[in-house]
Amino acid sequence: MSEATVAATLYSLAGSELLQISPLPADVKELKLAIEEKLGMPYALQKLVKVGDCEQYSDEHVLPAGESFDATLLQDESPLWTWDSQGNPNSDIFICEDNGHTVKCPDLPCDYVNVITKEPIRKGMHYFEFVMHYIGDEQSCGLVADPQQAGSRHGLRDLKAWSYYPGRMGRDSGSIRDGKGALHANGKAVKEFAKLMKEGDVIGMLADMEKGAVAFSLNGELQGACEIPKCPLWVLTHLDTRQDCVELRKPCLDDAPPANLEALQGALLDISKGMRLDYGYDSD
Repeated sequence: MSEATVAATLYSLAGSELLQISPLPADVKELKLAIEEKLGMPYALQKLVKVGDCEQYSDEHVLPAGESFDATLLQDESPLWTWDSQGNPNSDIFICEDNGHTVKCPDLPCDYVNVITKEPIRKGMHYFEFVMHYIGDEQSCGLVADPQQAGSRHGLRDLKAWSYYPGRMGRDSGSIRDGKGALHANGKAVKEFAKLMKEGDVIGMLADMEKGAVAFSLNGELQGACEIPKCPLWVLTHLDTRQDCVELRKPCLDDAPPANLEALQGALLDISKGMRLDYGYDSD
Protein backbone atom coordinates (compact mmCIF):
# COMPACT_ATOMS: atom_id res chain seq x y z
CA MET A 1 0.00 0.00 0.00
CA SER A 2 1.42 3.39 -0.94
CA GLU A 3 1.86 6.20 1.57
CA ALA A 4 -0.81 8.22 -0.22
CA THR A 5 -3.50 5.62 0.52
CA VAL A 6 -2.58 5.01 4.15
CA ALA A 7 -5.52 6.22 6.27
CA ALA A 8 -7.32 5.84 9.55
CA THR A 9 -10.81 4.43 9.03
CA LEU A 10 -13.38 4.90 11.79
CA TYR A 11 -16.44 2.68 12.14
CA SER A 12 -19.65 2.87 14.14
CA LEU A 13 -20.52 0.22 16.71
CA ALA A 14 -22.79 -1.35 14.08
CA GLY A 15 -19.85 -1.60 11.66
CA SER A 16 -20.73 1.23 9.27
CA GLU A 17 -17.87 3.36 8.02
CA LEU A 18 -18.02 6.86 9.51
CA LEU A 19 -14.89 8.58 8.34
CA GLN A 20 -11.46 8.20 6.75
CA ILE A 21 -8.55 10.41 7.74
CA SER A 22 -5.42 10.70 5.60
CA PRO A 23 -2.52 11.22 5.96
CA LEU A 24 -2.32 9.03 9.04
CA PRO A 25 -1.78 11.01 12.29
CA ALA A 26 1.16 10.12 14.51
CA ASP A 27 -0.89 8.93 17.47
CA VAL A 28 -4.44 8.53 18.81
CA LYS A 29 -4.44 12.01 20.35
CA GLU A 30 -3.79 13.63 16.97
CA LEU A 31 -6.39 11.35 15.41
CA LYS A 32 -9.03 12.46 17.94
CA LEU A 33 -8.27 16.10 17.21
CA ALA A 34 -8.77 15.40 13.49
CA ILE A 35 -12.07 13.63 14.24
CA GLU A 36 -13.27 16.63 16.25
CA GLU A 37 -12.44 18.95 13.36
CA LYS A 38 -14.20 16.80 10.76
CA LEU A 39 -17.18 15.39 12.68
CA GLY A 40 -17.62 17.96 15.43
CA MET A 41 -17.47 15.27 18.12
CA PRO A 42 -15.63 16.81 21.11
CA TYR A 43 -12.22 15.30 21.80
CA ALA A 44 -13.07 14.47 25.43
CA LEU A 45 -16.18 12.50 24.45
CA GLN A 46 -14.40 10.20 22.00
CA LYS A 47 -13.44 6.60 22.68
CA LEU A 48 -11.51 4.59 20.11
CA VAL A 49 -11.55 0.81 20.50
CA LYS A 50 -10.26 -2.09 18.46
CA VAL A 51 -12.67 -3.28 15.78
CA GLY A 52 -14.53 -6.33 17.07
CA ASP A 53 -12.96 -5.92 20.51
CA CYS A 54 -13.51 -3.90 23.69
CA GLU A 55 -9.90 -2.79 24.16
CA GLN A 56 -9.66 0.99 24.24
CA TYR A 57 -6.76 2.85 22.66
CA SER A 58 -4.99 5.37 24.90
CA ASP A 59 -4.23 8.87 23.63
CA GLU A 60 -0.53 7.96 23.66
CA HIS A 61 -0.97 4.94 21.38
CA VAL A 62 1.34 5.39 18.38
CA LEU A 63 -0.19 4.63 14.98
CA PRO A 64 1.96 2.33 12.81
CA ALA A 65 3.78 4.29 10.10
CA GLY A 66 2.97 3.15 6.58
CA GLU A 67 0.02 1.01 7.68
CA SER A 68 -3.69 1.73 7.71
CA PHE A 69 -5.45 1.93 11.05
CA ASP A 70 -9.02 0.79 11.75
CA ALA A 71 -10.94 1.54 14.93
CA THR A 72 -14.49 1.75 16.26
CA LEU A 73 -15.48 5.28 17.28
CA LEU A 74 -17.78 5.64 20.29
CA GLN A 75 -19.17 8.75 21.92
CA ASP A 76 -19.01 8.68 25.72
CA GLU A 77 -21.11 11.47 27.29
CA SER A 78 -20.09 10.75 30.88
CA PRO A 79 -17.78 13.84 31.08
CA LEU A 80 -20.92 15.98 30.60
CA TRP A 81 -22.30 14.76 33.93
CA THR A 82 -19.11 13.98 35.87
CA TRP A 83 -17.90 16.57 38.38
CA ASP A 84 -14.41 17.88 37.64
CA SER A 85 -12.20 17.01 40.61
CA GLN A 86 -8.92 17.77 38.81
CA GLY A 87 -9.36 21.02 36.89
CA ASN A 88 -11.00 22.87 39.81
CA PRO A 89 -8.58 25.31 41.52
CA ASN A 90 -9.94 24.19 44.90
CA SER A 91 -10.22 20.46 44.18
CA ASP A 92 -8.63 19.70 47.55
CA ILE A 93 -11.67 20.89 49.51
CA PHE A 94 -14.33 18.57 48.03
CA ILE A 95 -14.59 14.91 47.12
CA CYS A 96 -16.35 13.10 44.28
CA GLU A 97 -17.93 9.68 44.68
CA ASP A 98 -20.09 7.36 42.55
CA ASN A 99 -17.65 7.52 39.59
CA GLY A 100 -17.54 11.29 39.89
CA HIS A 101 -21.31 11.90 39.76
CA THR A 102 -21.78 12.77 43.45
CA VAL A 103 -19.97 15.65 45.14
CA LYS A 104 -19.66 16.55 48.82
CA CYS A 105 -17.27 18.54 51.01
CA PRO A 106 -17.17 17.08 54.56
CA ASP A 107 -14.09 19.13 55.49
CA LEU A 108 -15.01 22.42 53.77
CA PRO A 109 -12.49 24.95 55.17
CA CYS A 110 -14.09 28.04 53.58
CA ASP A 111 -17.54 29.48 53.04
CA TYR A 112 -18.39 27.75 49.75
CA VAL A 113 -17.06 26.11 46.59
CA ASN A 114 -18.42 25.97 43.03
CA VAL A 115 -18.00 22.68 41.18
CA ILE A 116 -18.50 22.23 37.44
CA THR A 117 -18.51 19.25 35.09
CA LYS A 118 -15.48 17.97 33.19
CA GLU A 119 -16.89 18.96 29.82
CA PRO A 120 -19.46 21.51 28.64
CA ILE A 121 -22.51 20.84 26.55
CA ARG A 122 -22.08 22.37 23.11
CA LYS A 123 -24.98 21.28 20.93
CA GLY A 124 -28.20 19.30 20.99
CA MET A 125 -30.74 18.86 23.76
CA HIS A 126 -29.74 17.47 27.16
CA TYR A 127 -31.68 16.54 30.29
CA PHE A 128 -29.99 16.50 33.70
CA GLU A 129 -31.18 15.83 37.23
CA PHE A 130 -29.65 17.19 40.42
CA VAL A 131 -30.48 14.88 43.31
CA MET A 132 -30.24 17.12 46.37
CA HIS A 133 -29.28 14.58 49.00
CA TYR A 134 -28.68 17.39 51.49
CA ILE A 135 -28.75 21.20 51.49
CA GLY A 136 -27.23 22.74 54.61
CA ASP A 137 -27.96 26.41 53.83
CA GLU A 138 -28.02 27.69 50.23
CA GLN A 139 -27.43 26.13 46.85
CA SER A 140 -27.38 26.86 43.14
CA CYS A 141 -27.75 24.27 40.38
CA GLY A 142 -27.57 25.14 36.71
CA LEU A 143 -25.31 26.20 33.86
CA VAL A 144 -22.30 28.48 33.60
CA ALA A 145 -20.45 29.78 30.53
CA ASP A 146 -17.21 30.72 32.29
CA PRO A 147 -15.34 27.74 33.78
CA GLN A 148 -13.19 30.22 35.74
CA GLN A 149 -16.12 30.52 38.16
CA ALA A 150 -15.25 27.07 39.51
CA GLY A 151 -13.65 27.14 42.95
CA SER A 152 -14.14 29.37 45.99
CA ARG A 153 -13.62 32.85 44.51
CA HIS A 154 -17.20 33.49 43.38
CA GLY A 155 -20.02 33.55 45.90
CA LEU A 156 -23.56 32.52 45.11
CA ARG A 157 -24.65 36.08 44.32
CA ASP A 158 -21.50 36.72 42.26
CA LEU A 159 -22.23 33.88 39.86
CA LYS A 160 -23.04 34.71 36.25
CA ALA A 161 -25.04 31.52 35.78
CA TRP A 162 -28.49 30.29 34.74
CA SER A 163 -29.63 28.28 37.73
CA TYR A 164 -32.25 27.09 40.17
CA TYR A 165 -31.76 28.69 43.59
CA PRO A 166 -33.43 26.35 46.12
CA GLY A 167 -33.85 29.04 48.78
CA ARG A 168 -32.27 29.33 52.22
CA MET A 169 -32.83 26.37 54.50
CA GLY A 170 -34.32 27.12 57.92
CA ARG A 171 -35.83 30.44 56.82
CA ASP A 172 -39.47 30.95 55.81
CA SER A 173 -39.15 34.61 54.78
CA GLY A 174 -36.83 36.47 52.44
CA SER A 175 -36.77 37.45 48.79
CA ILE A 176 -36.05 35.65 45.54
CA ARG A 177 -32.51 36.99 45.91
CA ASP A 178 -32.00 35.51 49.37
CA GLY A 179 -34.40 33.10 51.03
CA LYS A 180 -37.08 32.02 48.56
CA GLY A 181 -36.61 29.49 45.77
CA ALA A 182 -36.02 31.25 42.46
CA LEU A 183 -34.62 31.39 38.98
CA HIS A 184 -31.25 33.15 39.09
CA ALA A 185 -30.12 34.10 35.60
CA ASN A 186 -27.01 36.01 34.55
CA GLY A 187 -26.70 37.94 37.79
CA LYS A 188 -30.40 38.56 38.44
CA ALA A 189 -33.12 36.94 40.52
CA VAL A 190 -35.88 36.63 37.94
CA LYS A 191 -38.87 34.63 39.24
CA GLU A 192 -39.93 32.76 42.34
CA PHE A 193 -39.63 28.97 42.09
CA ALA A 194 -40.77 26.38 44.61
CA LYS A 195 -38.49 26.18 47.63
CA LEU A 196 -36.72 22.87 48.24
CA MET A 197 -36.62 20.72 51.35
CA LYS A 198 -33.30 20.00 53.03
CA GLU A 199 -33.16 16.44 51.69
CA GLY A 200 -34.30 14.36 48.75
CA ASP A 201 -35.72 16.78 46.17
CA VAL A 202 -34.76 16.46 42.50
CA ILE A 203 -34.15 19.46 40.26
CA GLY A 204 -34.67 18.68 36.57
CA MET A 205 -32.88 20.77 33.94
CA LEU A 206 -33.59 20.51 30.21
CA ALA A 207 -31.23 22.52 27.99
CA ASP A 208 -31.71 23.08 24.26
CA MET A 209 -28.45 24.41 22.82
CA GLU A 210 -29.88 25.05 19.35
CA LYS A 211 -32.77 27.14 20.65
CA GLY A 212 -30.69 28.67 23.44
CA ALA A 213 -33.09 27.91 26.29
CA VAL A 214 -33.27 25.97 29.55
CA ALA A 215 -36.27 24.75 31.58
CA PHE A 216 -36.17 23.83 35.27
CA SER A 217 -38.50 21.53 37.18
CA LEU A 218 -38.77 20.32 40.78
CA ASN A 219 -39.74 16.69 41.30
CA GLY A 220 -41.22 16.68 37.81
CA GLU A 221 -43.20 19.93 38.18
CA LEU A 222 -42.22 22.71 35.77
CA GLN A 223 -40.96 25.90 37.43
CA GLY A 224 -39.98 28.02 34.43
CA ALA A 225 -37.77 28.44 31.37
CA CYS A 226 -35.40 31.16 30.21
CA GLU A 227 -32.90 32.04 27.49
CA ILE A 228 -29.29 30.84 27.70
CA PRO A 229 -26.32 31.73 25.47
CA LYS A 230 -25.56 29.51 22.50
CA CYS A 231 -22.02 28.72 23.58
CA PRO A 232 -20.36 25.90 25.54
CA LEU A 233 -22.01 25.63 28.99
CA TRP A 234 -20.80 23.65 31.99
CA VAL A 235 -23.19 22.17 34.54
CA LEU A 236 -22.60 23.78 37.94
CA THR A 237 -23.44 23.26 41.58
CA HIS A 238 -22.62 25.47 44.58
CA LEU A 239 -21.71 23.73 47.86
CA ASP A 240 -22.19 25.85 50.95
CA THR A 241 -21.81 23.63 54.03
CA ARG A 242 -19.94 20.50 55.11
CA GLN A 243 -23.18 18.51 54.95
CA ASP A 244 -24.04 19.37 51.34
CA CYS A 245 -24.28 16.44 48.93
CA VAL A 246 -25.37 16.68 45.29
CA GLU A 247 -25.67 13.85 42.79
CA LEU A 248 -25.79 14.64 39.07
CA ARG A 249 -27.62 12.31 36.70
CA LYS A 250 -28.20 12.41 32.95
CA PRO A 251 -31.29 10.39 32.06
CA CYS A 252 -32.39 9.97 28.46
CA LEU A 253 -34.50 12.72 26.91
CA ASP A 254 -37.60 10.52 27.10
CA ASP A 255 -37.41 10.87 30.89
CA ALA A 256 -37.65 14.68 30.78
CA PRO A 257 -40.99 16.00 32.07
CA PRO A 258 -43.24 16.81 29.06
CA ALA A 259 -43.93 20.24 30.56
CA ASN A 260 -40.22 21.08 30.34
CA LEU A 261 -40.23 20.26 26.63
CA GLU A 262 -43.33 22.38 26.08
CA ALA A 263 -41.83 25.29 28.03
CA LEU A 264 -38.84 25.47 25.70
CA GLN A 265 -41.21 25.98 22.77
CA GLY A 266 -43.27 28.68 24.50
CA ALA A 267 -42.61 32.18 25.79
CA LEU A 268 -39.45 32.34 27.89
CA LEU A 269 -39.07 34.36 31.08
CA ASP A 270 -37.55 37.80 30.53
CA ILE A 271 -34.23 37.69 32.33
CA SER A 272 -33.44 41.32 31.53
CA LYS A 273 -35.71 42.34 34.40
CA GLY A 274 -35.42 41.33 38.01
CA MET A 275 -33.55 41.87 41.23
CA ARG A 276 -29.81 42.25 40.83
CA LEU A 277 -28.06 39.64 42.90
CA ASP A 278 -25.07 41.80 43.75
CA TYR A 279 -27.03 44.85 44.92
CA GLY A 280 -30.45 43.54 45.79
CA TYR A 281 -32.72 46.05 44.09
CA ASP A 282 -34.96 45.96 41.04
CA SER A 283 -33.33 47.22 37.86
CA ASP A 284 -35.18 47.71 34.59
